[in-house]
Amino acid sequence: QPLLNRRGEQMIGRMATLAEPIKDGRGRIKLGDTLWRVSGPDLPAGTQVRVTGAADTDLELTVEAV
Repeated sequence: QPLLNRRGEQMIGRMATLAEPIKDGRGRIKLGDTLWRVSGPDLPAGTQVRVTGAADTDLELTVEAV
């Protein structure tokens, strides 16, 4: 159970929709019942993104083509 206490790393590869826009490199997504702080390029709310990495409590995102 190497990822048991590293919830952020468990999310790598998951798809999500931005719950809030990313402004100045910071925003939020909802995965399951949890809102996560994210970093990435500025994007509007509603954009489909993929989790590409985790650092502490932040997730890094890349945009997926829809």
